[in-house]
Amino acid sequence: MSDKKDKKYKCKLLPFERIECLSVQDANQKAGWGITAFDLPKTWQYTQGEGIKIAVIDTGCDLDHPDLKENLVEGYNFIKPGTPPEDDNCHGTHVAGILVAENNDIGMVGVCPKAKVMPIKVLNSKGSGNLLDVAQGVIWAADHGANIITMSLGSPMKVQQVRKAIQYAASKGIPTFVAAGNAGNTKEIFYPANYPETIAIGAIDENFNRASFSNTGMNLDFMAPGVDIFSTVPDNWYATLSGTSMACPFAVGVAALVLSYVKNGKVKIKLDTVEDYKEVFRRYTTHGTKKYDKPQFYEGFGIIDPRKMTFDE
Repeated sequence: MSDKKDKKYKCKLLPFERIECLSVQDANQKAGWGITAFDLPKTWQYTQGEGIKIAVIDTGCDLDHPDLKENLVEGYNFIKPGTPPEDDNCHGTHVAGILVAENNDIGMVGVCPKAKVMPIKVLNSKGSGNLLDVAQGVIWAADHGANIITMSLGSPMKVQQVRKAIQYAASKGIPTFVAAGNAGNTKEIFYPANYPETIAIGAIDENFNRASFSNTGMNLDFMAPGVDIFSTVPDNWYATLSGTSMACPFAVGVAALVLSYVKNGKVKIKLDTVEDYKEVFRRYTTHGTKKYDKPQFYEGFGIIDPRKMTFDE
């Protein structure tokens, strides 16, 4: 494949900002503002994501991080096949922490602290990779027991192989959540978030306002916390980052809570298709004006709000 053709398949991490770093020794457990703003400890009385595997397609994960290691399952390294999917960037570890950091006495706690993460490395130490590897990562996840797939990466360009992989996962009832992108006011969100088969997530700040960096477009589905998000990074550290990359796993974590509750037979909700997930989330959103029948350019159907979800039997 020529260099010119190679450019067609390049993808990168969505840009993010690192604000603070703490070692595991200095980090007493704290709940991020998204956890407290949406009163997730109340939801945890009913479900903490038990029995759910989430494929994180990213830069890998810090496999020995004390806040994560008990909640990791076998993944795959597409950058260096045959080696563990270790994170040599920090992004994938941060995403994993937002999801499944343990509810223990150190660091922070994830949205679904008893779910499991399947780390799939498709991006290198610089956060760059090949979208064909992304497609293979989606297929690998779908074939190895993932219940949900999350991707905090993107490109302005379409790649049909990625869409076909997402469709393959969807055919197995596995939803794919994707970060919308961090280019600000745009006519379209990035791919693969822009594909209708995905659930595209934008970012809000602590005041529930759209983050200025969050991409806009008619294929945006929902918003979630993505500014000043505290989570895990290598090696045994923590950092505060901002981006739709952080909002996407928050939304996925809420989806894992709901799916776990359904799988445990606690409530009868249909979650067989991507549209089923969208329909459930549409019932439980917060926004500044009214309930939307169609996605809005700046905020999709609104902010996913687990406070409005009823987990009573």
